[in-house]
Amino acid sequence: MAFITLSENMVGGVWKKPRENSIEALLYGIEHADGVEMDLRLTADGEVVIHHDPRTSGGLYPESSDYSEIAQHSDRFEDLLSKEDFTSRWVDEGRFVCLELKAPHPSSGAGGGWFRGAAMRRHMSELMQKVREMIERESVPVSSTVFYSFDPCITKVAERHSGDYRHARLMPKLRQWGGWKVQRAAAFPSFISTSVPRMLSRQRKLGAPMLPLALEYLEGWTRHIPIGSSVGLKGRGLQRFNEIRKGHPVYVWPAPLDVEPRLLGAGLSCISDTMDSNLQYPGGLERCMRPATMPEIEGDRMPWNEISKEERRGVVQKWRKRWSWSATPEELDEISTASTLPWEAPRLIGHRGVGKDPGTL
Repeated sequence: MAFITLSENMVGGVWKKPRENSIEALLYGIEHADGVEMDLRLTADGEVVIHHDPRTSGGLYPESSDYSEIAQHSDRFEDLLSKEDFTSRWVDEGRFVCLELKAPHPSSGAGGGWFRGAAMRRHMSELMQKVREMIERESVPVSSTVFYSFDPCITKVAERHSGDYRHARLMPKLRQWGGWKVQRAAAFPSFISTSVPRMLSRQRKLGAPMLPLALEYLEGWTRHIPIGSSVGLKGRGLQRFNEIRKGHPVYVWPAPLDVEPRLLGAGLSCISDTMDSNLQYPGGLERCMRPATMPEIEGDRMPWNEISKEERRGVVQKWRKRWSWSATPEELDEISTASTLPWEAPRLIGHRGVGKDPGTL
C-alpha cells in the first residue's frame, strides 16, 4: 500500500483519521466514497445521536443519559443533517447512507432493560420515527438509504414507522451486551445454522432491498461452516453465489483493502474501514473510492450527477449485463436519475464514516 500525495487530511505524511461516527468523519466519508454507514441511538431526553458502542468512553449509556452529558463523545444526527456538504451529496448526487439503529444495553435500563418486550419495541419505534421524519424533511430519496439493525424487532418496528423507506435485518444477531469475543461466541450457533441461501430467502421475504453480509460467509475457511451450500469470491463458489442471489444487492463488511477489488469485481458493495483516500491497492493498482458515483465513461471517470441520461442508461445496462441483474431495463431506467442509482450498483461505503476506531466493538 503506497501513499500518493499529501492532502488536507495528511499530517507529517500520515493520514489523520477523524473519530468514528463524528460529523467530521461522515463528511469525509460521503465526500470521498459512494456513501457512509452510521450507528444511531436515542438518548434519555429524546435526541438521536451517532454512536456505536453501548457506552461512551466516559462510561455512560447514551439511552440513560441526557445529550448534554455525552455531547463530548457523540454528535447529534440533526447537526449532521444541517451540514449542506452532507445532505446535498445524499439528496442530489446519488450518495448512499446505511442507518443502523442500535438497541440499548440491557443494563442501561432503557428499552425494558433485561426484560425487553414491548418496551424495547417502543424505544426502537421512537428512534426510527424520529430519524425517518428528519430525513423526510431533507427529501432524502427512498432508494438512497436503508435502515437496518441486529435487533429482530426491526421488522415489526419498520412495518409501522419506516414510511416509504426500506429496511433489512443484520444476521446473525449480535447481542448488545458483552465484548466482541462474547458477542461472536453468542452468535456462533446462528452463524452455523444460517447459510447464505437461507439468509437471502429471509431478506427477500422481508422485502429488504439489500443483503448485509459478513465477509466470513465469502472468504476463508469460515465460509464452509454454515450448514448448506457455501459460496465464495472465485471459481465455483462465486458462480454458485451469483446463481443464488440473481443480482440481489449485497453489502459486505468488513471489506479489507486487499479483498476490496474482488468484492467490487463481483458486483458487491463494500463497507470499508480503510477510508484513506490517498491509498492504492496492494501492488500499486489504482483505487477508485467512488466506483458507483464516478462511473467510467469512455475511459474517464465522471460524476454520476453530471453525466447525461443516455450515459447513465449505458452505464447501468453495462452493469446489468456484467452482473446478471434480474431487474428489467425499464425498472432500472426509472430509478437511474441524476440523483439516484439502482440498488444493485456496487458501491464503496465508509464504515462509521471513515472506519471504526481501535478498541471499539
